[in-house]
Amino acid sequence: MKAMQPRSEFRERLRRAKSESGADFEWYRYDSLSNLAHIGDFLSEEIQAAAREKGVLDLGCGDGDLSFYFESLGYAVTSVDHPGPNHNGMRGVRLLRRALDSRIDLREADIDAHFPKFERRFGVCLLLGVLYHLKNPFYVLENAAAAADYCIMSTRIARNFPKIGRVPEGAACAYLLDAGELNRDNSNFWIFSEAGLKRVIERSGWGVLKEFSLGDTVHSDATSLERDERRFCLLRSRYGLGGVDLVSGWHEPEPGGWRWTERVFAIRPSGESIAMEIYVPPEVLERTGPLTMAIATESAALAPAIFEREGMHTVTRSFPRGAAILNFSLDKSLPPDASDGRERGLIVASIAMR
Repeated sequence: MKAMQPRSEFRERLRRAKSESGADFEWYRYDSLSNLAHIGDFLSEEIQAAAREKGVLDLGCGDGDLSFYFESLGYAVTSVDHPGPNHNGMRGVRLLRRALDSRIDLREADIDAHFPKFERRFGVCLLLGVLYHLKNPFYVLENAAAAADYCIMSTRIARNFPKIGRVPEGAACAYLLDAGELNRDNSNFWIFSEAGLKRVIERSGWGVLKEFSLGDTVHSDATSLERDERRFCLLRSRYGLGGVDLVSGWHEPEPGGWRWTERVFAIRPSGESIAMEIYVPPEVLERTGPLTMAIATESAALAPAIFEREGMHTVTRSFPRGAAILNFSLDKSLPPDASDGRERGLIVASIAMR
């Protein structure tokens, strides 16, 4: 794992700004910059390019240490926290913003209840040490998937739960902490099992690219301070079929992240197989009858897909490695009408290629 240490001059500048601030409040007591030693392997050139091009969204920024660091690398940063659960009511991050002459876009928002609407999509979202402090982690992850292409997150997980004991291997579950049950801190809520965390990540519109655990990875416990396990994940958003090179014939994402197609649509594939989750609405079949979808590369036709019932369908196909394009063509579609001015074919919920 490649360590990424903050430049010594930045750490010293941050330390000096805090010590000379005359603050009459307590700074966040943990070293947020220590996360950089763990997430360095996540910061590939692809991730850094996304951050340079579209900016960084720091959710639950605390005193802003990481926000200011990524700004020092030249990234545009939007930082979000809520005065209520923030360690010092956001006075720390506001003071540092002035002291460091920073231009981070600092916003107050209760992401647990009212996720903010942003004017643009970000390249990378930071969600470090936040998830188990949320009442509604599914809601936040789903909205974050609509807000950013990638996410670097960490949260506490456990292999043992109170009353239950050892969590069965592969069991996708979570433990809801009582107030004060962990570290006498009533801002702690959900501790996921390893499989439970992966389930909520994937069901909220993300795909896991890399992951690892630190701490007690054998006997971790949901309520013990000594048996703490942290899961670090690099995620890629699937919102609006993020990560897929859409060529033509696609409408803009709907609020849930899925997309309508036109009658004819295309993608640029990678690998040599595709798996598509396709939803056929009942009104489509009522108006068009059964649908046939032709599939072809630039050099070969693949087996068509036939949709005779409403609901979800999984379409999998293999194709020659090196294929430059996959073309899809429906024999029928819904024409523009008074309720919707678009030509509509099918709804595509997800695409995975290997």
